[in-house]
Amino acid sequence: MTPSNVEQVLNTWQDSLHQHGYRMTRPRRQVMEIIAASETALTPQEIYQKSLELERSLGIASVYRTLEMLEELGLIQQIHQPGGCHGIWPTLEGHKHHLICRDCGQMQVIEGNVDIDGYITAIEKQTGYRVDDHWLQFFGRCDGCLN
Repeated sequence: MTPSNVEQVLNTWQDSLHQHGYRMTRPRRQVMEIIAASETALTPQEIYQKSLELERSLGIASVYRTLEMLEELGLIQQIHQPGGCHGIWPTLEGHKHHLICRDCGQMQVIEGNVDIDGYITAIEKQTGYRVDDHWLQFFGRCDGCLN
């Protein structure tokens, strides 16, 4: 994300915290800054490791508590990554999907504007389920890793 996008995300998150009665503590701000500034989805352990590079590092419990709160508020989402683990990424407005590089983990957000309603309707008829959400991610290799 660009620095202005990072600030925009952080301001939105801070407003949401205040609206829900949470304070903006240094550890929360630090976790939020690490997530918002990253170009890849990060695991909780990676967020903790990045905090160790900063002047005042975090405890792993602070990372998990902050992630739990951010997820509860709908501000972050889990992204499935190649290799089976999940990373943390800011929740995006609108219908979007992710394109993830298998080699470097770089993510690109793409519009989810392809109409898959017919496919979802067929799934519902076939299974009896009522689909209320879906999750679509694409994996490949970015230009940098291909060259």
